[in-house]
Amino acid sequence: MKKIAKYILVALAPALLLSSCMQEVTPLNGSATESQVMNSPLALQALTAAIPTAMYLPGSYNSSLHCDFGYPAIRMITDAMLEEKIIVGDNTGYDWFGAWATGRSQGDGYAYAQYFWYFYYKWIKNTNDLIRMINDMEVANGGLDADQKSYLGIAYTYRALYYLDLVRLYEFKPNNYTSKPEVEGLSCVLALETETMEGARENGRAKVEDVYAQIFADLAKAEELLAGYKRTSIAMPDLSVVYGLYAKAYLEFGEKDNTAFAKAADYARKAVAQGKYSALTQKQWEDPINGFNTHSSNSSWMWALTTSSENIGNLHNFYAHASQEGSWGYTPLSMPAVLSSFFDRISDADFRKHSWIDPDREYAYQSCYPNAEEYIASLRDHVSIKFRPYQGDTEDYAVGNVGEINMMRMEEMLFIEAEAEGRANLENGKALLKAIMDKRILDGSYVCAATDFATFQEELIFQKRVEFWGEGVVMFDCKRANIGMTRGYVGTNAPATYCLNTEGRSPFWNIVITQQETNNNLQIPTTINNPDPTGSVDLWIAPAE
Repeated sequence: MKKIAKYILVALAPALLLSSCMQEVTPLNGSATESQVMNSPLALQALTAAIPTAMYLPGSYNSSLHCDFGYPAIRMITDAMLEEKIIVGDNTGYDWFGAWATGRSQGDGYAYAQYFWYFYYKWIKNTNDLIRMINDMEVANGGLDADQKSYLGIAYTYRALYYLDLVRLYEFKPNNYTSKPEVEGLSCVLALETETMEGARENGRAKVEDVYAQIFADLAKAEELLAGYKRTSIAMPDLSVVYGLYAKAYLEFGEKDNTAFAKAADYARKAVAQGKYSALTQKQWEDPINGFNTHSSNSSWMWALTTSSENIGNLHNFYAHASQEGSWGYTPLSMPAVLSSFFDRISDADFRKHSWIDPDREYAYQSCYPNAEEYIASLRDHVSIKFRPYQGDTEDYAVGNVGEINMMRMEEMLFIEAEAEGRANLENGKALLKAIMDKRILDGSYVCAATDFATFQEELIFQKRVEFWGEGVVMFDCKRANIGMTRGYVGTNAPATYCLNTEGRSPFWNIVITQQETNNNLQIPTTINNPDPTGSVDLWIAPAE
């Protein structure tokens, strides 16, 4: 019988140039056969459920790296690369995302670059295995039942997500700090369910347009297969999520095809309507028990990863690095915060500003701790309290760390619609942006004064950065829109080693392909890898007093 063992080249290079212990995350582990799975509906269901489970396994890359917790860590990494996500205080050594924040050791031999390749292609293999199995079932049985169709649609949706992330991570976009014209227009390796080990060695970097063509093809199949599907878990994508991924992909692809913007707006509207979603309210945003840790307390979350106390640790976990009120984690030491200049730009009437501690303490902040006022007074200025420990538990990591990880919110669809519509008609885009902001600045005082699209886009993406701070959404927007960063300035609250200023997009947003892949894939010699951006941006040095 044919074993399920078609491989792609996955980066198994040692983390930080040290030996590491790699654990297999592919659910089949090369031991089950297609015949065995075809004869077991429960096995097929379990393999489908294992796709999101594999995305949040603690310590599966290198257990000595406390930033090793899969997809949630990747979202934290992309946020760490932005201007506005910093830490405050002197404990920079407790920031496990500091290398990405400061552009340190981003070359192909370091874990910081390898992390992306290793995980995404592991996850792609999981979806490829499932897609191939179910397609074989369809041939063998002359069709699929409703459950099999839904499993196949879920696999295509997740694969579309992975490739959408990969194409945006690895596409080399021109910047003022690194240059390599020969790699422009190239992206990741496109490995599908038909891949063989031999073929993987000859599978070079795909053109950006070809990756998007595959994304749209996968989403088209998912749309057909998930029609009428009713999910029982927020981790299982339904039709609204498929439409949401369409919207995100078409917004990005619009940079290459202007006709895509109208599709982005249309799919964003369809995503919201399909799920009957509504924006987070101020009460939900500031909820000290349920704030940004569960979909069950709101109608905004569209898609999320879930976990349980059985497979969660105290440090290899999103909340250990994001929730200031969790006493067991790194946040009381690293103190994730917002850049002061970014904070100052936010309207005082905007309730999202309460995600961070105002130096003047003029707001009555809520906290998980019984004496909220005393606790808030103990925190440093600009520290984030956006992500609350699950159930408001500040002491027990087996409870507080079990919160869900949001992967898509309906508010993202609103921003996509506004930006896409603004391309065709600036006033329409401004009106849609105001409608979003009227849900955040409740007195209706928000005005977008932009008179051209470039100014409008910068303002919209700024508001999107406020909305999704810490959620791993907007690095792709900044890369797409060529938005720079300024962490170094007189009066900055960023640590000295974080004070990088760029004119336009950061070179660190063009991720380098891992050395293990360039060594083993005959079509990706180092000559067509993205350039190593390490050291390409000088640190800003504060003037002598």
